[in-house]
Order: sequence, then C-alpha cells, then structure tokens
Amino acid sequence: MVLEDPSNPLVLRNYAQYLESKRDFSGAEEFYFRATQADPNDGEILSRYAKLVWELHGDQTRASGYFERAAKAAPEDSNVLAAYANFLWEIDANEEEEHSSNAQVDENAVLVDLPAKDFKEEKRPSSPPLHLAMGLGIGRMDLVGINQDYIISCPDDRTTLEEYYKRVVDENPCNPLFLRNYAHFLHQSKGDLHGAEEYYSRAILADPSDGQALSLYADIVWQRHHDKDRAVVYFERAAQATPETVFIPFGFSNVLASYAKFLWEVEDEEDAIEEAKNRMPVGQGTATAANA
Repeated sequence: MVLEDPSNPLVLRNYAQYLESKRDFSGAEEFYFRATQADPNDGEILSRYAKLVWELHGDQTRASGYFERAAKAAPEDSNVLAAYANFLWEIDANEEEEHSSNAQVDENAVLVDLPAKDFKEEKRPSSPPLHLAMGLGIGRMDLVGINQDYIISCPDDRTTLEEYYKRVVDENPCNPLFLRNYAHFLHQSKGDLHGAEEYYSRAILADPSDGQALSLYADIVWQRHHDKDRAVVYFERAAQATPETVFIPFGFSNVLASYAKFLWEVEDEEDAIEEAKNRMPVGQGTATAANA
C-alpha cells in the first residue's frame, strides 16, 4: 500500500503504527515523519510523531514543537490534548527531580546546625496571606509543619482554615488568588459546588486572564449544570490564557488534562445517547419527540 500510494498520510500513518506495534521504532519514526510532511495539519499524526520523538530521543524542544502544532491543529481532540498534557507532566517531573537532586544537603550537617528555636520559628508563616495565595490548605499540604486543618498565627490563636480563608477573602474581596483558592477549598474540602461556583466566578471577574480559575470554573459548570456549551467556552479561554511555559502546581498541563477529561466525558455521553437511540424500536424515538 505504501509503495502504491507513497503520499497518502493515512497510509503512511497506519504503516507507522504497524511498525510501532512491531517495536520497529526507527522505522515508525520515519513513516510518521513522512506522514507529517504529507499532511502538516493532521493533529493526530503530529501528536504521535511528537510522542515518538520524545520517547526515542528525549528531545524536549522538537517534541514540544510538534505537540504544539498538534494541539493547534486539533484543539478539541481529547487524545491529542491528553498526550500533550502527559508530555508536559513528564517534563515537570524531570525538572522537579533534577531540582531536588541539586538541592540536597548533608543531612548530618543539618541536624547539627539547625537549632530547635529556628525550627519552631519556621513553622509559622511570616505572611499568612502570601501562603494562602500560594494555595496553602488545598488538598493535603504539610508545608513547614502546617496541615490543611489549621493555620497557626500565634501559639494561643487557632483559626480553622475555612474561617481563615473567609476572613482573608472578606479583607481582600478583589484578589483573584484568594478568591480562587477559597473556591477550590469549598469544592475539594467541603463539597460545596454552589459556593465554589460563586467564588470562581468572582475570581474570573477579578482576573479574566487567569487560566487556572477559568479551567476550574469550567469544570464546576460542567459538574453542576452539565452545560456543555458554557463549559467549552471557559475551557477554551483557559487553554488560551495559560502560558505553556508555566510550571506550577496547576499549570498548562493540568488545564489541558481537565479539558481532555471534559471532552472524553462529552464524547462518552454522546455515544451513550446515540446507542440508546439505536436500541429504540423503530418509530419510538419519533413518537417520544412528538409527545414531548
């Protein structure tokens, strides 16, 4: 087939997949590349080629270039977005591992030189609002001795995390970071979707270019209202607003992954509806629609 139609991108892609299944990765790389040349706008082919470039050569720059082209060519393809998100996660993990390795110190020296007094002082955030903006208390974060249940501002003053968030938000009603983190707390820790939706909405109004807030709000809209059209709008805005170079706990890879998950769920739901229609006796679907 390849010899008969050497410029057909689908034929080239299928042969590359066949070679990949045979573990002939060098051959697969060649034919995926030829397929990208035959059709430079096929997001799936670009994504598969990028994945192989990354796995074979570890070439982050080349792989990133092809993944970016793939995402632009197929912005609603959940498989393409998921592959790109996975690639970005791997980059994050590699950079974190390298940073952790470089930052290691002599454990014995630390034990000798670190007085108990200094350790006690480190347990108290010097600027609670800054820690709150960074996401303290979202999920289980035992940073500097503080867990998600309490913020310790002084030895005799214990404030629950929810009260602390609420107070800081009341004092800073237009701060998008505080609003977003309080919304995330309400969603994840309290299961309060209504409250989370309200505060995500306020965070977006405070900063319409915050891709993280847009993505989290889109997810809430989908979970709470099942409004596909509204959710798509906010997910697309999130993907456009989030820089691809930002490596933070909820960065571009997580925005893409959330968008991909949403697209999968929509696709599964549409498939289920179509299957249900196909299983209906002939004429029943029409009758149901007429009765409605």
